[in-house]
Amino acid sequence: MDAERNVLIAANPKSGKGSTLELVAKLNQSLQSCGYRSQVVTNLDQLQSSAIELHQQHRLTAVVSAGGDGTISTLANLLPHDVPLMIFPLGTENLLARYWGLTTDIAAACNTLRSGRVVQMDVGLANGKLFLVMLSCGFDAAVVHCMHAQRVGPIRRWMYAGPILKSLMRYKYPEMAWTEVCGHVPQEHHAAWIFVFNVPRYAAALNFCPLADPLDGRLDVCTFQGSGLWKGLYYLAYLWRGQHESLPDYTHRQVRKMTIQAPRDQNGQPIEVPYQIDGDPGGMLPLTIEIQPGRLRLMVPEVCQTSDPIAVERVAFA
Repeated sequence: MDAERNVLIAANPKSGKGSTLELVAKLNQSLQSCGYRSQVVTNLDQLQSSAIELHQQHRLTAVVSAGGDGTISTLANLLPHDVPLMIFPLGTENLLARYWGLTTDIAAACNTLRSGRVVQMDVGLANGKLFLVMLSCGFDAAVVHCMHAQRVGPIRRWMYAGPILKSLMRYKYPEMAWTEVCGHVPQEHHAAWIFVFNVPRYAAALNFCPLADPLDGRLDVCTFQGSGLWKGLYYLAYLWRGQHESLPDYTHRQVRKMTIQAPRDQNGQPIEVPYQIDGDPGGMLPLTIEIQPGRLRLMVPEVCQTSDPIAVERVAFA
């Protein structure tokens, strides 16, 4: 066995449906059969130290993220930026894996590692934390915070019903001010719903921003101005039909850096508005967000099995 071909599989037991550990074990066995010195690691501290040591010795082929979007985001924040990462998608939505055509097919995963095809993907940086797919502020972030506060195992879509109902009763839909930092003339805007995309994917297959490109050096900011539950349902109906871009209170801008301020009440006190990053709770506003071009080295298939035309083009010319 070639000692230079080390692969670390970062397994998140909380991700996905059913027994993910069985799939991870099969992947590990297949990689070893292919000649890799692979091992499954579930402790993040151990993973970080092992990955850094092997990488410094030029003996690390890749770290495999066996989990969902939150797992790959955690690894991107944990490991040096030049460590190659690959996704073995075991989460609920797996938005980034779907974009690049990565699946739980074990033979395909082994082929992706063997091919060594890597894209230098942009990532966002929000208050010092990297995000790969998207972040949002407001109602859907409140749902994410509520969901994770009660999470005890793998997340299934039906589990969002309770957090959605709770958020509907509690969230007040305050208007947020956000500023595009562009040269010496900052441009301020206002919205009640703010979504920042690096990759054109969102939960439930809602197609907010189909032309977002994780290799263009920009983030795509999509906003809706109207406040309240009924406005939210109105926007959702247009999103389902793919007609939201025709709405007069919808905006789409591309930025390299932006800030989002916390709204204030009538007494001038800040109102707590949550944000979420790649489907995980982030924190509360304010936020400073900027693009990090080419920060992530992501291993992708030679043949990109995805419906996203930009992804297919990028892999074809990688």
